[in-house]
This record gives sequence, structure tokens and C-alpha cells, in this order.
Amino acid sequence: MIHALRAGAYGIPFMPVGGMWGSDLVGIRPEFYQIMKSPFDGAEVVCVKALAPDYAIVHVQEADIYGNCRILGPSYQDALMARAAKKTIVTAERIVGSYRMQEEPKLTAIPHFLVQAVVELPGGAKPGICYPEYQGVEWDKHKAYQKAVKADEVQKFADMMLEGRL
Repeated sequence: MIHALRAGAYGIPFMPVGGMWGSDLVGIRPEFYQIMKSPFDGAEVVCVKALAPDYAIVHVQEADIYGNCRILGPSYQDALMARAAKKTIVTAERIVGSYRMQEEPKLTAIPHFLVQAVVELPGGAKPGICYPEYQGVEWDKHKAYQKAVKADEVQKFADMMLEGRL
């Protein structure tokens, strides 16, 4: 079935994606993928349903008290998640003065109006990486986390990490 792209409550509910032609996902997951007509040229395009998560929790190197955030290393999808989510909570290696954001505003990856809360949490990305603060994955802790997820013991893992017992 081919639909025309149409605007929804949060903008366009479907986004065209390349590389999906021939994929089984289009037929297996019709609630996420649709073939639609492009409003520009009428060509058929594969579209994916837009995601609007309730929350995004993003860890950054620097944030000010208002929620302006800098990502000093690779940003991957963090800024996009903050824009897609209905509410964003930021954990930061350090809270800095707002003057830092004003000195070089182009380095602000996530602006304050997307952020509901800021928490100073040094080491908050561990056991992962937060360049340049700590650049290596702590694989033993990462494996312990994976094990906790499979055993439905994430809270126990988090408690141990926060208490320094892991």
C-alpha cells in the first residue's frame, strides 16, 4: 500500500530512508516501515516511522546550570536523541559557568530549551567512553552490565557501580 507523506502532531510521522529496498523489514514490520509516494516527484520511497521517546538521557562533558551542553568528542546520535525526545535529562562530567557557552556558542551541541534537568555526574558514561575524560571501555564492567540486563538485575548493577563495589 502506498500512502502520501502527511504531517502529524510532531511534524512528519514518517521519514524516508535509503537502503531499505529489498529488505525483509519492510514486510515484517509494517507498523514501522511503509512505502509511500514522495510529495516532490511522486517516486516510491521507503519510510520509517518517526520515533518520539518520552525521555532521552544523555551524558556530556560540559553543561551549564541552564542545560546548555557541549559534547567535546564524537557526538554520535546524542544531539538527535535530545531533539527527538519529549524530555531530555543530561548527566555531565562537570557543570561549567554559562560564560563558557557564551565564549563559543557554536560548540553547544544541545541547547537549554531541549533539557529538563542537568545532573553533575563525573564518570557517568562508565563503563563506556567519554572522550577525552576516559577513553577506554572497561570491558569487565561492560560484561557485568550485559549479564545484569539478561538477569533483570540492572538496579543491583547500578547500585554496585554507584557504591564503588564494582
